[in-house]
Amino acid sequence: MSQQPPRNLLQVLQQLDFDEAIEPSDPRFVDTDVARGATDLRSRLLTKFGLSLATGEFFPTLGRHVLLFGPIGCGKSTELMRLRAQLRDAGNPAGGKLYPILFNVRGEIDINNLEYADLFLSLAHAVMSELDRLQLRVDDAHIAGLKRWFSEHVLTQEAVKELAAQIGTEAEAGGGWPLLLKLTARFSAVFKNSSTYKDTMREVVRKTFTEFAVAFNHFIRAAEQAIQAAGKGQRLLLLVDGTDKIPLKQAQSLFLEDTEQLLGIQALVLYTAPITLKYVGTTHSKLNSELVLPIVKLASRDGQRFDPGWQAMHDLLDRRIDPAAFASPDLRDRLIEMSGGHPRELLRLLALACESAEGATIESATVDRAIELLAADYRYWLSPEDYTRLAEVDASNGLHVGNDERTRNLLWRLALLQYNDGSWRRSNPVVRELEGYRRAAQALAAPTP
Repeated sequence: MSQQPPRNLLQVLQQLDFDEAIEPSDPRFVDTDVARGATDLRSRLLTKFGLSLATGEFFPTLGRHVLLFGPIGCGKSTELMRLRAQLRDAGNPAGGKLYPILFNVRGEIDINNLEYADLFLSLAHAVMSELDRLQLRVDDAHIAGLKRWFSEHVLTQEAVKELAAQIGTEAEAGGGWPLLLKLTARFSAVFKNSSTYKDTMREVVRKTFTEFAVAFNHFIRAAEQAIQAAGKGQRLLLLVDGTDKIPLKQAQSLFLEDTEQLLGIQALVLYTAPITLKYVGTTHSKLNSELVLPIVKLASRDGQRFDPGWQAMHDLLDRRIDPAAFASPDLRDRLIEMSGGHPRELLRLLALACESAEGATIESATVDRAIELLAADYRYWLSPEDYTRLAEVDASNGLHVGNDERTRNLLWRLALLQYNDGSWRRSNPVVRELEGYRRAAQALAAPTP
């Protein structure tokens, strides 16, 4: 991609991708640590896995499962890429200790119907694929457990006999590493593409989970030995992205109800998790569940302008569109203000402005139209009770007025935004443009008769 952001609005629009994670080397990357008030986030993350980012000291446990919370679109994927780059940087004190493997469940598993069985088989394939890419191999003796599990419990299933027949020749021949790579690829793909086999595979994993976990753990230890021998790192760190986008019911099942199964895998794993899950019982979970990636802060809780936040959002905007595309500089400020500091909301506003522009320049009326269109997305689903809750939060200067299902849904769908460590909240600025919100705020402010 060119270093110079485009001036043409159609070109700007075509280059916007709300789901794209930005590598640290990408010219569009913006360091938002100070702007978020999260300057120690990656350091705290690595400390949980026994690694000091500052000194490189490393004292890992056998297994640790950590959740990283944050609103959808706040930049968690970019932070995982940034963490991966730091861990692979030989010049970094922490480099060469943990070898990161980034696995995004989106595109690999059906995220609208995800269970731990789907995740584990896909993770096994992700590790094998990475070793294969590095031209590293694990001795047959160390993958015998997984091969045996497939042979005895999967390939014998009547429901998957057609799929098993497709790889029958390799299975009969033994196959070794290439066979297991093919098996994990074929059966992990089941969870993305085939409802026919999915239930059968999940049932097999449930009934034989102890055996599967032993075989998986043995494979992970052998994979780490191979990584170590190649001088790539001492342990694997599995970075699981996209699990923050699964439906809340699925997330509760995975991270709360199936905790023991997750902990049965003796590996170092970091999962992204939906922000709403933070408020439905994870504090009682055995998973490590305290870290949150906050959105960018444009003002302090007392309303004072927070300049690092404004600068970060300006940088994020200016690296995607030439500032000369705006009729005046204050229009950029207007978009940033109405984003509430949420990176994806800013990009959505920019896209709507590009779509709404009648000429080659973004005018004041264009920005107003973009705000109106984004606000309309919220109008479609917000109820009178939702407006009341949002107005209550704003009237209380961001105090938590409860974490019930309504509030969690507002956080999940970005009508309610939270800042810093979640200690205070504000309604999304575009929601405040809606008549329903204004009426709710007026009703709260009206004197009691």
